[in-house]
Amino acid sequence: MFIIKGLLDRVLFALGVLLFMQVPHFVDQYTQRLGGYYQAQVNHLDQYQQIAKKQHQGNLDALIQEFMSSDRASVRETGNNISVIRGQAGSLKNDLYVLDHKPLALKLMHLATGARYDIAQQTLTNYKPGVPFSFESLVCALLGGVFMSMLFNSFLFVPGLFKRKPKQARSAVKKRIEPTMTRVARAG
Repeated sequence: MFIIKGLLDRVLFALGVLLFMQVPHFVDQYTQRLGGYYQAQVNHLDQYQQIAKKQHQGNLDALIQEFMSSDRASVRETGNNISVIRGQAGSLKNDLYVLDHKPLALKLMHLATGARYDIAQQTLTNYKPGVPFSFESLVCALLGGVFMSMLFNSFLFVPGLFKRKPKQARSAVKKRIEPTMTRVARAG
């Protein structure tokens, strides 16, 4: 039975290593997809920046204002769209900074609180598991292996606690009874 427990412990450790190693790998794939989306927004914005350069001495705000002050609804919507794209590009740039330069714990917190659901969903849909050998993934893998092993061993340890208590209680009761029995035996 001990051999089976040891083997199962090792298998769960390896499973934990492989599973937890995927966390930084997913973050890397999400970051790459987000970077592509950011570059597309910047390229789109650059087209309007070129128009602003020709018509408004490079002032994109002046171009947006010209669009927004138009009588035509479609032109105003275009101005609003340019403003939204500029805001999204700035936000994406901040997200990429966190995902490229911060430790894994901060990256995970950032993803948990501010992930772009559509990009995360696309990343998950196209996710390909891998075995990355970055420092972050190796640390995460080791933590996963230790976690799974501790989880397994805690399931083995907890039931043992409940089994030991009745035995200890019986032996304590037996110790209290024995001196009384010997006194009775001596008296008789």
